[in-house]
Amino acid sequence: MNENTKLKKGPLNTEPNIDLMKKFDHASKISYELNTTNPLDKEKINNLLKELIGKLGENAVIMPPFYCNIGSNIHIGKGTFININNVFLDTDTIEIGEVCLLGPGVNIFAATHPTSTKERVLPVDDLLEDENYSYIDSNGNFDKSIEYTFTNYQKPVKIGDRCWIGANSIILPGVTIGDNVVIGAGSVVTKDIPSNVIAAGIPAKIIKENK
Repeated sequence: MNENTKLKKGPLNTEPNIDLMKKFDHASKISYELNTTNPLDKEKINNLLKELIGKLGENAVIMPPFYCNIGSNIHIGKGTFININNVFLDTDTIEIGEVCLLGPGVNIFAATHPTSTKERVLPVDDLLEDENYSYIDSNGNFDKSIEYTFTNYQKPVKIGDRCWIGANSIILPGVTIGDNVVIGAGSVVTKDIPSNVIAAGIPAKIIKENK
């Protein structure tokens, strides 16, 4: 396995993931309180966001409900506005620049899984030190007497300054989006997007320059 992919094993309540589990639990607790707070209680919402988010720039706004799984890996620049129902899976860093707009229902994922089944599904006691697949027979069948878990990759996501991410867009792991970019509503961004363009679609493709 390539060390740069940061392969991790689940579930979260097993060694060596105890510290990660604690971070998830803390984020779940704060998120629950955030999403059940009276929306007119601005002071409480701001205090909860400061406790949840790793870096929240001056005058940045996140509208509840908002969901993340760690929170401390999220860095948001000043003046950025994040609308309702955004979901961030921040097992790695999610960095959003200054004066950005994120529409309702945007999903940003820094977490993913191997597509190869034999890399994604492993015995619980597998130490990830070799590629011994003795529990898989010649027909690709897994030994059902063994307890299995899954593996995860962590890949950071970065969005530049003055970007507008349209409603219900999905930003996939490892993607970098430049400055002054517009992503059309409902797009799935699978690859890096350079600065000063408008992109849209599934997968998102550059439509034209954004002057």
